[in-house]
Amino acid sequence: MRRRRLAALGLALALAAAALGWARSDARDPLWDGSGEADPQAGPSVVVLQWNICGAAHQCPNHGGTGRGGSVDRLVNETVLRHPDLLGVNEICRGQFQALEAVFRERGLPLRGAYQQMHGNVPACGADTSYGLAVFSREELTGPALFRAFTDTDGETYQAGGRSEPVRRGLLCVPTRARARQVTFCGAHAGTADSQLKELHRWFDDPVAFPPTTPVILAGDLNQQPNEGSLAGLYGHTRGEKDQHDPDGRFLEADERNRRWFKIGATGGVRCQDPVPARCRNGAPTADDGRKIDYIFATEAHFTAPRAVTVPVTESDHVLYEGVFQFRK
Repeated sequence: MRRRRLAALGLALALAAAALGWARSDARDPLWDGSGEADPQAGPSVVVLQWNICGAAHQCPNHGGTGRGGSVDRLVNETVLRHPDLLGVNEICRGQFQALEAVFRERGLPLRGAYQQMHGNVPACGADTSYGLAVFSREELTGPALFRAFTDTDGETYQAGGRSEPVRRGLLCVPTRARARQVTFCGAHAGTADSQLKELHRWFDDPVAFPPTTPVILAGDLNQQPNEGSLAGLYGHTRGEKDQHDPDGRFLEADERNRRWFKIGATGGVRCQDPVPARCRNGAPTADDGRKIDYIFATEAHFTAPRAVTVPVTESDHVLYEGVFQFRK
């Protein structure tokens, strides 16, 4: 009888913690896909969610929508389930960002966000017609958001409503804290121009904008595959098939220890053959055409033990991507 009472009490406490939405455990996620183990000698874990919700594209079933059963609803539910410290969202309409902010407040979820319009000619987004990038943090933002647009638009335009305008892609960063430690969290949406990721590399190498002592986490849809030479400026290891020089990036990537993909490789992934390395410039596909084009990076000087989960969803042509890193002690 006493054992039953204790079990009932434990269940009640677990349910109460779940209702609060932010009690988390470091137990392995049931969807864990083999990408490394936690390091018991390292510091606290930081959980990052990244999702291109396909809010601006007519081919996606929930473009621009904010109602039940849509991408906003899915993102709220996954946020309650996964308790991210940081959340990056691509192709989000302004109305969807505002709906997310409202629901987070209503449900008592401590997520503070910033939004950046990339262009404003998207009928799928409704009356406002604007879509762009969003980043959220579980802790307070400690300064203003900063957006940098890529200087090379690669001639990319969006045509609708009888007019055409260039697509303004770029990088949105906010200073914040994760697990009570200062970090810079950035969201990016790049196109297929190599020059845009090379520009990212130059920005992150700027010691004034990104001091080497400040941890940086980058999440986004980069529209480039791991074997592309443009990724050599982000990854700190493993040559890609199209690299002109050795990688010289500052970052770990969340899925780089996922041994399942070392030899198979997502479309465009680097094949890491025998002897099997500890990490590989590869990972599970993140787009429905089999490519890995979504990434979660963290500065190697500050983080260790990357691991990841990819969650197929019906609301978008991109998976929901969860990355976990641990602070170095």
